[in-house]
Amino acid sequence: MAKEKKYTGMAPDIDERVLKLHHVPAFFLIACLLFSFYLLFQVLTPFFTVIIYAGVLATVFHPVYTRVQRSMKSRSLASVICCALVTLVIIIPIIILFFMLASEAVNAYVAIQMKINSGFLDPVLQWRSGGFFYDIYQRYLPGLNLQDVDLTGQITSVAQQVSSFLLSQTQNFLSGIAGFFMGFLILGVTLFYFFKDGEMISDKIMALSPLPNVYEKRLLHHVKLMMRATIYGTFMTAILQGFVGGVGFAIAGVGQPILWGTIMAFFALIPFIGTALVWVPAAIILLAQGNIGQGIFLLLWGSIIVGLLDNFVRPYFIGTKTKANSLLTFLCVLGGVIVWGFSGIIFGPLILTLVVALVEIYEEEYRPILKKLDNHDV
Repeated sequence: MAKEKKYTGMAPDIDERVLKLHHVPAFFLIACLLFSFYLLFQVLTPFFTVIIYAGVLATVFHPVYTRVQRSMKSRSLASVICCALVTLVIIIPIIILFFMLASEAVNAYVAIQMKINSGFLDPVLQWRSGGFFYDIYQRYLPGLNLQDVDLTGQITSVAQQVSSFLLSQTQNFLSGIAGFFMGFLILGVTLFYFFKDGEMISDKIMALSPLPNVYEKRLLHHVKLMMRATIYGTFMTAILQGFVGGVGFAIAGVGQPILWGTIMAFFALIPFIGTALVWVPAAIILLAQGNIGQGIFLLLWGSIIVGLLDNFVRPYFIGTKTKANSLLTFLCVLGGVIVWGFSGIIFGPLILTLVVALVEIYEEEYRPILKKLDNHDV
């Protein structure tokens, strides 16, 4: 009589652990696994945005963490230092900017409305003889049917919409201040562990993924590369252009320079014309009002100082390894803001990064097959 196999608590051999359909109902295990992940997703859904932010920040600041960790010889201490650095460099300035935008958005709308009502801008905006833009239209574009244009109403409407959007977003932020501090605490803790155990987490995900290891490493490399290129090359350049543009507006005596600098930073994402959509009309209005020196200064400041940042700073941040598509980045930022609000500034480019990385891997892996199909079609 065969002896009954005694359970020793030891893991069985690898061959015995292989799940085969006729031995173990593997589909049941997979169903339980999917259901467990679904429940976990439901639990983490309230913190999904914060986790995404922490992942992006950990990826962007990972080179800094690596240098600090080498000098400190302690992952925990290096993580604390990097979290403090992120707070000082990113989070606190964003909070201060929110408060300042809340004030300037209202003041800008009130100031524009008062100037329009008082007739101060009539020499520029009035759509009849004597108006600056109307005379240009009559001289250079007489064939266009623009007789019913209402520049005053359109500018008032745009100013009201922009101010209302900024104000509503800021009010939402301030009304949820308790939730913000809770989110900030969760962000700090998550960021700490992403810095400290980020490599272990990524290795674990790669080990559990059914994709070949070479695909996983390539995908991870592409995502990191594209994410840093997008954050550094696109957003850092836009932020610098907005800051420098706001300084130029302040020097020229234009009101609400922080608001206009923020708008300029957003428009800096538009390829080719970018910030010129903000400082060129402002300079034209100054010139039309007789402020010749201020108008010329703003034109020179925008074309030389602000414009050259795009040509020198962006290549420096991006480097030579990759280049983010400016048009797609702008569209994803704009679409992200429409769908998710200010969070879309991060979510839009992040989705673009994943799509571009997957498309590049697909193109590289299936290039021989695609070439054969092309040759077959010919």
